[in-house]
Amino acid sequence: MIKIMTAAERHTTHEDGIHSEFSFSFGDYIDPHNEHFGSLLAHNEYTLQPMEGFDRRFHHDLVIVHLVLEGTLTYEDDTGKQADLTPGTIHVLNTGSGVYHAERNASASEAVRYLEMWFLPAEPGLETSHYQEIYTQEERLNRLLPLLGSSRGELSSPQSLDMVMYASVLETGEVLEYSLAEDRRMHVYVTSGHIEISSDDGVFDVKAGDAARIQRRHNLTFKGNSSEGSSEVILIDMP
Repeated sequence: MIKIMTAAERHTTHEDGIHSEFSFSFGDYIDPHNEHFGSLLAHNEYTLQPMEGFDRRFHHDLVIVHLVLEGTLTYEDDTGKQADLTPGTIHVLNTGSGVYHAERNASASEAVRYLEMWFLPAEPGLETSHYQEIYTQEERLNRLLPLLGSSRGELSSPQSLDMVMYASVLETGEVLEYSLAEDRRMHVYVTSGHIEISSDDGVFDVKAGDAARIQRRHNLTFKGNSSEGSSEVILIDMP
């Protein structure tokens, strides 16, 4: 089964220089029919205007992934971790037994656009940990580059998560194929451009801000279909 959630169906807020797009119930947005997809609890896209951001807040027993699309995101928490996250950077916080963390745009002139995703960890109460890596467009060009690994052994990373997250910069006309197992789900999110997804269920057009929620066994084909030359897409394979 493939279900397309369009950009227009996301819940949108704009307050104090922070523009938010929520794909699932989050904060004051409550939809009992749209609370999560597998172990993916939140999939938010934020744009922070200059000098805006989120003050420290407390979370525990979550794995929080930041993926920076534009600008520089400044991250800090009460473990002493501080980092300036630039485009192409993935930062993962396993909150474990609990941590206070904050994300801000320290620039006086440029906005920051990034994704924040929340996952259920494999087990609660772990020690707080961080993982950070940066990937170039060349590394993602016309391939599914694994950003985060899983217990399936496709990539090693400090997080105890049964999932694999991929990224691709797919040029127009280029095609990628993926076989999704019977007991798995896939969340596909287009951050820019336009892709075409083909399977036995049909052909689906997915544009920037749209997501595809895919369940059960599928032989999937992803085709770049943007008039601007390339599209950027995130794929998450999970139970």
